[in-house]
Amino acid sequence: MAEGMKPYYQDESVTIYNADCRDVLPTLGKVDAVVTDPPYNAGKDYEVANDDLPEGEYHALMESIVRGCKQLSDTHAWVSPRYQMLFWLGQFPDAHLVVVERGASGVNRGGWADQFETVLVTGKPNRTMSDLWKGIRLKAEGYFFREETFGHPGYTPYPILAKSIALLTDINETVLDPFSGTGTALRAAKDLNRKAIGIEINERYCEIAANRMSQLAMELN
Repeated sequence: MAEGMKPYYQDESVTIYNADCRDVLPTLGKVDAVVTDPPYNAGKDYEVANDDLPEGEYHALMESIVRGCKQLSDTHAWVSPRYQMLFWLGQFPDAHLVVVERGASGVNRGGWADQFETVLVTGKPNRTMSDLWKGIRLKAEGYFFREETFGHPGYTPYPILAKSIALLTDINETVLDPFSGTGTALRAAKDLNRKAIGIEINERYCEIAANRMSQLAMELN
């Protein structure tokens, strides 16, 4: 729990803070893993946070947050965009690259057709696991993606976060998501009998996440 900060939501497994993660990270104790999908500076409308910063400002912001997260854990899973891959590899130079293969192709309008997503992982998985993940539907698959996104423009598929948490932590260990959005990683952690701490600057997303935490564990396949 963050020292001197009141949670937006808390139950026996999950704590959510409605704040800038730069303010919360220094107040936290050690966690067992950081699992997150950071903003990509792609101009998406997050309502509160600016996702269209000058590149240097974006890099400086992310570097400061990564440093804060590394103070809390050596084990990480960051969903990372390919067009920013050199930057993210610089933040996690010893990371293992996990490729999530797209199950269905979108409309090909010429040029390269995106067929995968990537996750940068530090830390050893708790069982033998391929670094090519198949059978996970991705948001860009359009009709084939049936998962509820809760109106979040940068929603990350639940199975990616759940699989990362299951591989990098054990039961009752604690997961941190400094960009928790509508709470997908937190919900996955709770379903997997882990503890979770989420930080989200947008209060509306915090409210959605809190409502998801109160639901029965029905999302885990």
